Amino acid sequence: MRLLPNLNAMRAFEAAARHGSFARAADELGVSHAAVSRHVRNLEAELAVALFERHPRHIVLTGEGSQFARTVADALASLELAAGRLSRRGGRDTVVLDVDTDLACRWLMGLLSDAALDALGVDLDIRCRPDPPRTVLGDVDLALTWGPVSCVGFKAVPLLDFEVFAVAAPSRLARGPAPADPGFLAAHRLIHDRGLYWWQCYLEAAGGALDEAGGHLFVNRSHLAIDAAVRGLGLAVGDNVLCREPLATGALVRLPGPTLAGRHGYCLLVPDTAVLSRPVRRVRDWLLERAGS
Repeated sequence: MRLLPNLNAMRAFEAAARHGSFARAADELGVSHAAVSRHVRNLEAELAVALFERHPRHIVLTGEGSQFARTVADALASLELAAGRLSRRGGRDTVVLDVDTDLACRWLMGLLSDAALDALGVDLDIRCRPDPPRTVLGDVDLALTWGPVSCVGFKAVPLLDFEVFAVAAPSRLARGPAPADPGFLAAHRLIHDRGLYWWQCYLEAAGGALDEAGGHLFVNRSHLAIDAAVRGLGLAVGDNVLCREPLATGALVRLPGPTLAGRHGYCLLVPDTAVLSRPVRRVRDWLLERAGS
């Protein structure tokens, strides 16, 4: 017989380790601070090792506690994934796809049509997050992520690489002067996505400077920056993935100038199992095919 630590104690320990606080762990689990503290002390007594250093205003994982916290977090994540998939076994024609809002708005939705959905023959459940997923919930079948991501129970498959360049609406450029004119930047507002990084990189490569611009507009989502450019509100730094549709329709044009390599590519997270259900295989194969087209 396997002798395992109490599951409630391990949940309390994992939450406390993740938050660095018994109080915040208690809030997450819906129990009292005392209950979390008691669970952790019982777990320490059972394992005969100190998992936390306790200070008047905070707690710190010991070396043994840090190692055990990673093991427990992975184990609980695996349980959550398995339970989530079993709970939906009766409706396997539904595929849950986790994706950040930018990629959903500017790439994924442009791929969907009646014909595409009919050909897939599944019910898609698309769940968007403000930022690229860094963890995957238990009932998710596939996830689209930006950058290197390691999630328990999933393997990452490269999906999309991208290159970065400046874009603008034709109506914006019609106001003049021409992009090659020395006064071009001064005549336009620069649209920034989450900060100055990309325009700084672009202008450094182009031999320009931020203080030459006629103004600035800041937004905290890439799809909002691209939408603002489509509306003619200024010049944006875009890429061939998120700007695919507006470039194809002529709503945006690519400006002459440098092309920069994207910092990371997009990946498809696929369950790390020997056998995938037929609906999940269909959606996986469709996404990989569309990414390559």
